[in-house]
Parts: sequence; structure tokens; C-alpha cells
Amino acid sequence: MFLPRLLALFLCTAATLNAQVSGSPLKIEVRRALPAEDEPKPALPDTATLPRVLPANRKSVYSRCETALKLIAITFDDGPDPVLTPRLLDLLKQRGIHATFFLVGKNVAAFPEVVSRIVAEGHEVANHSWSHPLFTQLGPESVESQLRRTHDAIVKACGTAPLLYRPPYGAVRISQRTRIEKTFGYPAILWDVDPQDWKHPRSAQKVYDSIHSQTRPGSIILCHDIHETTIAAMPSTLDDLTARGYRFATVTQLIAFTTPPEIMGPPAPSPASTTPANLTVPPSSGVRDDSVKSKTVDVKQEKALQSP
Repeated sequence: MFLPRLLALFLCTAATLNAQVSGSPLKIEVRRALPAEDEPKPALPDTATLPRVLPANRKSVYSRCETALKLIAITFDDGPDPVLTPRLLDLLKQRGIHATFFLVGKNVAAFPEVVSRIVAEGHEVANHSWSHPLFTQLGPESVESQLRRTHDAIVKACGTAPLLYRPPYGAVRISQRTRIEKTFGYPAILWDVDPQDWKHPRSAQKVYDSIHSQTRPGSIILCHDIHETTIAAMPSTLDDLTARGYRFATVTQLIAFTTPPEIMGPPAPSPASTTPANLTVPPSSGVRDDSVKSKTVDVKQEKALQSP
């Protein structure tokens, strides 16, 4: 039994060889199925050339963008912080990475020079309300005031109008979202990667581990540039994602790139900006007390979107 099997194996192997006995090298044709990770994929775009204009036919709310490419957006909420945000900007600049900053209006008014630097270094600025209230507990006029004051403060600080907003805690009613989109032209930006970097006990390791395990192509990553541990986690986190083949875009770039051409339509008009009023805020740290966040941790972003 052994010899016939050995002979069959020899004949099968010999049939796959193309030998030239005239002294030339032996030629072997090797065929194998490509593993999934080896399959050819389209090249990642040069994010420096991606448009920063929202398509007119975009969605009203995003928690991520659909793409097979390793293109992602990292976002930072609740700043600017006068100390931590500049440190973060240094880290991003060293790596050639552009992020999106969802700014709290009272901090914008307190630290306009940080906002100006954010834009000057190629990052995107977006609206995160004036004082970080829970929108679902506010009336329509209060919500509009929160966003309008912040919009105008951002324009005053850096000359650039925000195109996006993120509701505090990710909570906004459908009726509120519709009114905001009609008034400002903003889509609502949520997230699909949440390291809960605001939650005690805080640690850089927790931030790194969560982002490492949750990120996938098209992800929108939520972070806060008002926590020391978040900034401490960024060098390893950004380097890890880059080493794994991810490329960073701003949220507007990610939306524009992943919107199919057949439904993209012309660029959406930029939100209108009113003349900024005289904004006065106390010259304190300018950093929001995040104790409110712990009280509303159970507010689920998707549930809030479906609330009446």
C-alpha cells in the first residue's frame, strides 16, 4: 500500500514541474489561494488632497462611514484646553495627522489663539455647543442659541465656519436634529469607537486598548482633549493605528470620500454665519467640569436619536 501511494505522489508532483535538462534552472509554477489579508485592495487616498466640502446629498447623522479602506477620523471633544490641546497639536503635527475638534463655545471664546492654531495646522473645527448641556432637556430656542453662539465664536476666533456638530453626550431628539440641520446645515456626528476616556478611573492604557480593539475602516473615534491621560495615550495610539495601515482624515473628508459619486450631488452650501455678539466668559480654566457627564452616562446615543 505504501509504495503505490508514494509512486502516485511522485507522478503528481512531477506533473507540476517544467524542467529543462539543458542546464537551465528548474522552473516551478506555484499556485496558492491568497489569504484575505493578502488580497489586492485599492490604494488609500492622499488625505492632503481630499475635499473638505460636504456633499449635498449626505446623510443627516453619522456614527461611522462605510468603506473597505482603512480610512478613519479621530475626533476630540470639549476643548480647547490651554495646555493639553497645544500638546496634542504638537503630537499630531509630528505625525502629519489631521483631526477634527468639536469645540465648546465658552472655551473657544476663552482661548481663541488655540482655535486659530488648530485651523492653521490643517485640522477641522466643529460645533459642540456653548456650555455642553443635554439638548434633550432644552427647548428649540435654547438649542439654537447654544449652537449659534458657538458657531459665531469659532468664526470670530479663526475665520472658518464649522460644517458639523456633535450633540453633547450624543443625545438629540429627531425633531431637534431636523431643526438644526435646516438652520445650520450641520449633519450630526456621533461615533463608533469610544474609549470612555472621561470615565474614572482614567488611564492611558485603557484609552489605547479600547481604540486598538474597536477601530475598523470608516471609524469615527471619540476622544477628549481635556484629559491628561488621553493626551498621554495618543503617541502609542496614533503610531499603532498608522502601523496597522490606517490613514487619518477629517470627518468632512471622510464623509465626502465615502459618499458614492452617484448620490453625492453638488457641494452643500456652507452654514450662514451671523455677526458675532460680544461674548464674555470668565477667565478661568475654560475647561468644562465633566462631572455632569458621569451623571448622564446612561444616556445612549442611538436611543436618544430615536426619542420623540
